[in-house]
Amino acid sequence: MFKLDYTQYAAAYDFYLKGPAFFPLIGAVLSSEQDGVVYGDARTAARRIYVEHAFGFAQVYGESGAAFDLELKRYLLRDQAFAAPKVRLYTPCLPAFLDDARCEPLRSLRQRFLLDAKRFAATPRAAGDLAAITVDGARLDEVERIFGVVGRFWRGAADFLGKSNAVVVLHRGQPAALCYAAAAADRRAEIDVLTLPEYRRLGAGRLAVRHFVESCFRQSVAPVWDCFANNLGSMHLARSAGFVAAAPPYPFFTITKS
Repeated sequence: MFKLDYTQYAAAYDFYLKGPAFFPLIGAVLSSEQDGVVYGDARTAARRIYVEHAFGFAQVYGESGAAFDLELKRYLLRDQAFAAPKVRLYTPCLPAFLDDARCEPLRSLRQRFLLDAKRFAATPRAAGDLAAITVDGARLDEVERIFGVVGRFWRGAADFLGKSNAVVVLHRGQPAALCYAAAAADRRAEIDVLTLPEYRRLGAGRLAVRHFVESCFRQSVAPVWDCFANNLGSMHLARSAGFVAAAPPYPFFTITKS
């Protein structure tokens, strides 16, 4: 495995765009919009590539390569050389070493959703005491204090304000739910939505998603939704907000640093 420098990311990104599985959090690293590391099977013209977002989301893609995958196995499972507390590995291209009974405790299922325009059009635009507003500089400190997400994926406040299209829903003037892009790449935005426990079942999360999606439409950006299949709240919210499953759930591996 060779660690690639920033000058080699563009070629790795072009190669990624030709593949069958695109995740905005991975694309954001390759397009240098967010921080992370990239490893390839060669210093130039790599054809087996591993991308790891600073938050821990990761993906391996490209042509099969036994030597590269052996080094990746050591990196992930033996040396645990990753910087984040855990790696969250998307696996549409499943490395063979993970398809092993000893890795079964690391496995879960994720579900990808895409927006259905007709279903979305039928979702409510408002809900009682709720109001949706765009997060601006005046609201940023409050959003960070309550939800703690400003620097989770983005590099800081300026990037969050300028690129996440964050929408906060207020219940009688108090923040109740937040929807924003965890990452954006190739005109696709990865939805992250949070609803405070005391405001659940009021439609706050769905309203936040609706206004976020409308913001995406104005920018010709496609919103995508990806969550754990056992996260029934997120699964239900996705469907109620007009999203439909894009394919069956896929295997996902969480590797926690010992």
